[in-house]
Amino acid sequence: MVSRLETATVDALYTGGTVMNIVVAGVGKAGHALVRQLNAEGHDVTVIESKSQVLEQTPDYLDVIGLQGSGTDVDVLREAGAAKANLVIAATSTDEPDIVICLLGRGLGAQRTIARIRNPEFHKSSRLIKNDLGLSMLINPENAAASEIVRSLHYSSKVKVYLFAKGRMELAETRVGRESWLSGRKINEIAQRSMTCV
Repeated sequence: MVSRLETATVDALYTGGTVMNIVVAGVGKAGHALVRQLNAEGHDVTVIESKSQVLEQTPDYLDVIGLQGSGTDVDVLREAGAAKANLVIAATSTDEPDIVICLLGRGLGAQRTIARIRNPEFHKSSRLIKNDLGLSMLINPENAAASEIVRSLHYSSKVKVYLFAKGRMELAETRVGRESWLSGRKINEIAQRSMTCV
């Protein structure tokens, strides 16, 4: 099952069907799920993993290129193709190396970088890290999960919700019965009557 975090990450990367060259450093649980989804969407994915046993298993069931080494090693990043990558994603188990991987990837020429950051102290300075260091996106899995739980409390389980504009806009889909006052009405009529922003 793909989590909202992986879906949000891939949605943020959507390029209208264009195949991207993506380098992912770290193939733990989150990295693996992300690589699996990116691979299923047809992107060219190269993974960097320091643990040989994890790396040996990864290419067996995914159509990806695997390199053993550290994503903080500029030579490994070069070999992985970071210089020509559309995207470098750092999903290791430690925040500081993830930031370094993204900085190196950006320095080598990657178009965009994404770092998985868990430490709340880094979250407080995320704007500075993104703007001054040139990272495209920071993702905190715990914050993403908490936000998803809070957001889901606003909607019935019968409502399907889609996120747009990096989560700043939501579109909710639900079935309307024939007896409902909503049935057969135009969206602007619903907005006027219910004081909803449409």
